[in-house]
Amino acid sequence: MELKINWDHQRCKHALERLWLRGISQEEIRKAIRQGQKHLQKETGLFESLYSYYSIVYDEQIYTKEKIQKVYPITVKLW
Repeated sequence: MELKINWDHQRCKHALERLWLRGISQEEIRKAIRQGQKHLQKETGLFESLYSYYSIVYDEQIYTKEKIQKVYPITVKLW
């Protein structure tokens, strides 16, 4: 399944700011979403992917006919 990260979404501005402040590249975000340990946040219904020393909170939509996984990053947390 192809992974597409939407960096143009309105909520992604905060995630981009957090990336720059913490020195994490967009390629590391891809790696975290693919290889990280995933959890569903009960309060918000968003996914959180734990990887290395940080975690990514994101919204996800899966289109099975096109075989596309669309991700909308919301924030980046350090542990």
